[in-house]
Amino acid sequence: MSVPFIQKELIVELNTAQWQVHDINEDQQIIGPVDYGWKRYKSDPDVFTFGEGLLASSSIPGSRRLVFCGFSPQWDSFYISTMGGAAYTFQHVGVNYVSLKGRCEKPSVLVLNNDGDNISVRLEPFEDYPQVWKSYTTKDGEDVIGIYALQHAIFDRWSDEYHPRRVRAFVVGPAGESTTEGTIASSTVKKGKFTAVVDWCGRGGMGSRLFQQHNIIGCIFGGEWVDPHKPKARDTDSYFLEHFGDKGVKVDRAATTKYYYDPKIKTGGTFGVNLHNIGDMIMSFNYRSTAASDEERSLQHKDFIVGHYLKQYNEETIETKSYDHCGEPCATACKKLHGKYKKDYEPYHALGPQVGVFDQRAAEILNDHADAMGMDAIQVGGTLAWIMECVADDLIPADTYGFPPKSEMKFQQFTADTKEFDLVIDSMRNAKYAIKLIDTILFDDRAMLFREGIRPAAYALNKLYPETEPMDRAVFLSHGEKGHMVPNQYWVPGMGSPMPIMGKYYVFYGGGFTTPADLGRKNVERMVYELINDNCGVCRFHRQWSEPLSSKIINDRFGLDIDFKAFHYKIAKEIKEHEQGKCVPWETKRMAELFFNYLEYCSGGGSEDNALYSWQKHDDMEITAQAFWQAIRDAQEVAFNAGVDSIPDSLTPTEYTNKVD
Repeated sequence: MSVPFIQKELIVELNTAQWQVHDINEDQQIIGPVDYGWKRYKSDPDVFTFGEGLLASSSIPGSRRLVFCGFSPQWDSFYISTMGGAAYTFQHVGVNYVSLKGRCEKPSVLVLNNDGDNISVRLEPFEDYPQVWKSYTTKDGEDVIGIYALQHAIFDRWSDEYHPRRVRAFVVGPAGESTTEGTIASSTVKKGKFTAVVDWCGRGGMGSRLFQQHNIIGCIFGGEWVDPHKPKARDTDSYFLEHFGDKGVKVDRAATTKYYYDPKIKTGGTFGVNLHNIGDMIMSFNYRSTAASDEERSLQHKDFIVGHYLKQYNEETIETKSYDHCGEPCATACKKLHGKYKKDYEPYHALGPQVGVFDQRAAEILNDHADAMGMDAIQVGGTLAWIMECVADDLIPADTYGFPPKSEMKFQQFTADTKEFDLVIDSMRNAKYAIKLIDTILFDDRAMLFREGIRPAAYALNKLYPETEPMDRAVFLSHGEKGHMVPNQYWVPGMGSPMPIMGKYYVFYGGGFTTPADLGRKNVERMVYELINDNCGVCRFHRQWSEPLSSKIINDRFGLDIDFKAFHYKIAKEIKEHEQGKCVPWETKRMAELFFNYLEYCSGGGSEDNALYSWQKHDDMEITAQAFWQAIRDAQEVAFNAGVDSIPDSLTPTEYTNKVD
């Protein structure tokens, strides 16, 4: 039996503190936080939105991500970023979406509450945030800084207004004030206290946008409202039984084996599985490993990763089953912990091997500090690795920018020899050096040019030091005049694709050689299905069941008849057309090297009579890389214009069964 399809939006005029709640009645033209944000953005590019998916009040695990949309100062265009579990609390505010317009007169906290019948909204000035960021003592006597401090301060001031199990906050850190790459952070809350799990609206600089454009440094939200039509588990089990032959909880556990625990490889979570499987495709020392031989990379993986970095993780986290979830009930428990530190692959890779850190103690203090400052770990990891190589090779003068001398780090050329690199001592040296770089960039005006990000900084340094060309060593994707993104940490051409939104998984990132024609087509397919996940508020870790099933559940529950594939294909195409050619070919020599080294890796001594060899045989590396990039883009154009029928359906039950057995 279907329930009423009534959605509500909260519009807050920040300059006047006036607000209104509206019913959304647009003939099924808005079905989730992505297309809500996209439509509001098209009407007013200065609007910042966040909200939940239509499954947020269900009992389906992984369906309660909080989705943020708006202009990204880092990517220089519309962006979508999602935060795990936060909609589990946000649903109690009693609205589906929030739209922020204008700018607060003073730095402020947005306070959203609902007493069960009525919503309340107010803006609370918070002008002492700089002092809070520097140091704050919690009620338990712990001294904390940055995003941790601001969350505690906000809770200490306003959490008493909420039920302790129905309140949460999100905040920005110092990076949100002074850079284009600040994140939005939110710790999960249990019985009124923060846990070790922090969830992130991490990529795209949305924290910088929220603070610098709207003067909002945080939001505390929750309340007593409960969906009167809240479904029970048995209401959705029939869908899983029909499509997959088992109850939802069993299907979900099978579909998320990687993120919980994979008995085949005796590890789990993104950190464990990815670093186990990465093998000789490891990227380390600012990607210099990709120029080494397969044998050298294999040796580094064996001795540096499996024998130490991963071994520590397995002993401390996997064997002790130190798992948790993102704040919503979910048996996957993908959050892998060691004490107060949460371990994920990409942060602990970018702020790990990429910066010459292969020891958990060193990686913990570095990642924790970057998190506290409200920085995207992937983005800052790529930037720091580049700076460290530039300093180590004397491409830039460290003292000019307030950076420590190169003698304080161990960041020589790629090495796989533990006699040359002490995994504990040298990892800690590099971690401490990287922490000093972070603080210098944020708080020392001599390093101001780095606050705009890796791409603008690389251009500026090339002009200052044309004889050393430091830009050659940088790895980033380019977008518009200044937009940029450090790629996700997978050594595949898909992560360098010219898609309209990068830094997420709106691309095909499988291994092996894929022709640019196939890659472009698969990128568009993945963007469509990833948009469906995000618009439903579903965590992509659950994508094996969510992509074929979410639309069916939502249509039936609300009495709708929406072709989700066609609906989201249209959104993807609109976002692409909005770009107006902003994607820029790979700009640096290191990006071209990554591409060529990957072709060499894939070749494996195969026949010259194949598509791989036709790209590999060219002499001019950079010209060929640009041609490959353009060929991907041409194929994407074809796919975006081919119509929705060109997008294949998602996994069938048979494919699902084969994939999880």
